[in-house]
Amino acid sequence: MKNVIKLILASSLLASFALAKSTEEAYVESYAGRADVPVPIAVVKPVIDPGYVGAEVRLSFVIEADGTPKEIYAPAEADRDLVKQLSRAVAQWKFKPLTRDGAVVRTRVVLPIRIEDADAATVAQR
Repeated sequence: MKNVIKLILASSLLASFALAKSTEEAYVESYAGRADVPVPIAVVKPVIDPGYVGAEVRLSFVIEADGTPKEIYAPAEADRDLVKQLSRAVAQWKFKPLTRDGAVVRTRVVLPIRIEDADAATVAQR
């Protein structure tokens, strides 16, 4: 587990996809065909308290060989309640794990998240 990979997506990109698709579908589709990062297959939208609008958090987690996120955490200065709300959703995500030389690689990723409104927790531009 030498590398930490950033999984990121712009809110402006989400807006352009959101015309016909949900934010979650757009996020998953934005990674189609990528082989350099674990690819999200299923994303659960976090339920966020409205008081967190404008907040930013960098979640870090490991994507296991079976595609599940584990060891989810954020820096100590992050709001613990917000981290719990985001972590509950991310724990339900599913990924196609990263492979190298034909072998599945357990990978640590960093997910920068910006809360734009209570219905839209988005992640930063890739």
